[in-house]
Amino acid sequence: MLPYASYLRVYEPLSALSPELRESLSDAETALPSSSATLADEQRTGLARAVTSSTISIESVPDCHVYVMMRGGRPYFCPVDMPLRSWLSMTSLIHSIGGAAASLIVPPESLALADEQFLHWRRDNPQAVPHIRQVTWGVPRTWFTLVVDDERTSYQAGRSVSLRYRARVRDARQRAAIARHVLLGIDDTDLLDELAGLGAWLGAFHDDSWVEVDYAGVADLLGEQLAVDHSAGEIHEALDALRRGDLATASSIYRHFEERWRAVRGYERAN
Repeated sequence: MLPYASYLRVYEPLSALSPELRESLSDAETALPSSSATLADEQRTGLARAVTSSTISIESVPDCHVYVMMRGGRPYFCPVDMPLRSWLSMTSLIHSIGGAAASLIVPPESLALADEQFLHWRRDNPQAVPHIRQVTWGVPRTWFTLVVDDERTSYQAGRSVSLRYRARVRDARQRAAIARHVLLGIDDTDLLDELAGLGAWLGAFHDDSWVEVDYAGVADLLGEQLAVDHSAGEIHEALDALRRGDLATASSIYRHFEERWRAVRGYERAN
């Protein structure tokens, strides 16, 4: 498992997926992969693309390339959405560094071909949004607004132990909206925009979906801190203090939270 990536995933019921994916999953339901196997395959694919080619395209992927979550004896599915996520990552990179710099990474002709392929795919899939968000060297503070401490569990991730939170999407939407309302009085446009974006993204999915905040390999970077890490609880305690107008308590709690995750982000600079 890559030691620096964490994930935010949405799992939908089978009925909410595309007809093609529903058919593929129904045919393969007795042989669905474990989430650990899906994550390992996703990370292998990402690494292979990173080191073997500078071209990008919207190619087909296995129909059953999904994460599976069982809740109450019922399966929920999170498609990997690799082509869509790859394109969105590339457009974000181009936006951040500019087209001229991007051409040094990806040949212009390859980018133009991928653009044409993606526009064709988007015409056929106008409402599609990625079921997965991924970041490196930490877990975004806004993700913790979606979940609460009671939803925290540890699990075996390969040879290591990791943490994840799982919440109903309806609860996650409400929590994001409440957090944004509490923070409206704080002059932090980026934070408010992040929360608004999260709320809009979650609104694209079926009401009977589940949200998962997965530390994945980032858990290794916390070391001994992992066992006592209750980041979601800290974020909600800080929000409650802000709601009461207790800025000193909110600041103290958040400072403790930031110190822990600053140490994790330090690995990026050391890498």
